[in-house]
Amino acid sequence: MTYTIDRRRFVGLALGTAVLSGATIGSSRAFAADQIEVAGLFSGNVTQGNWDPPGYAAFTAMAKKYNFKPSYVDNATYEAAPSILRQMAGRGVKMIICHSSGFSAAIEEVAKEYPNTQFVLYSYASDTAGLKNYSAWSVNWDQYGFVTGAAAAASSKAKHIAIIAGEEIPSAKRAVEFTVKGAKSLVPDIKVDTVYVGSFTDIAKAKEIATGVIARGVDVLIPSADLADVGTQQAAEENQAFTIGSYMDQSKDYPDAVVTSTVLNFNKAYDQMGQFFTEGKLNGSIYTMDLSNDGWTMATPFRHVDASVQAKIFDLMSKIGKNQVSVE
Repeated sequence: MTYTIDRRRFVGLALGTAVLSGATIGSSRAFAADQIEVAGLFSGNVTQGNWDPPGYAAFTAMAKKYNFKPSYVDNATYEAAPSILRQMAGRGVKMIICHSSGFSAAIEEVAKEYPNTQFVLYSYASDTAGLKNYSAWSVNWDQYGFVTGAAAAASSKAKHIAIIAGEEIPSAKRAVEFTVKGAKSLVPDIKVDTVYVGSFTDIAKAKEIATGVIARGVDVLIPSADLADVGTQQAAEENQAFTIGSYMDQSKDYPDAVVTSTVLNFNKAYDQMGQFFTEGKLNGSIYTMDLSNDGWTMATPFRHVDASVQAKIFDLMSKIGKNQVSVE
């Protein structure tokens, strides 16, 4: 499950603009001719939002550590992805990392045509279609949603929280389901409102919705609409409500609103990709990123709440990681 969005600039590598439909293409500097090229594919902007920027940072750090020649395309639509992947693999890119589960269908279509290129997905995958050159680092989004809901519920004095989601797609519905489960696991009588923006980019509409639920008594909001989350965060700051940040620590951006943030361990995942590729160990496997292996965590210290809230949530996370608590 991954939500993705945004827009941005252009630095040249030769990919057709008709195929890219506004995507950004980038590379950083001149590299040795014998360096192995690895490429990243991002559906959002690598300099905006909270999903693609930390992924891109981890990608570039991995490339530097393992002395790869990095290139990337951002703002790539899922529809254009097969053509982009073919162009990357066709010019000799040896490993292509796709930073969204939405690219899985494109990988399954293209990987079989380029057996000498390794395709890697970060976000979520249930299988890799039996392809030995398609591997995935898969976040346990059920755990993620469960803990996020629990953190919001534990932080709410009004016992009334809201999930401001993007589009009503299957992955979003599942995220909402487990977020509600997590909230009720700690506070059985918590009231949970769920509202879909209908977009992952409409900041103004998200802000309008968030302002409305706050007026109805919600005191903690869970932004879950990617770029549109900016509107939810702004509404919370302006109306003395609190939020849970997503994917990276957002407390500096919204200091008056963010209690804590989910923080994905992008660096660990991408470093493993580089290591396994270098060692020839990418073999079509799925590597789960969860609470048992430092796949993600929550930012500390928690703000605007009693210290007992942080202790309660980290105790829950520890028990989930040790399989002492099930999120199902």
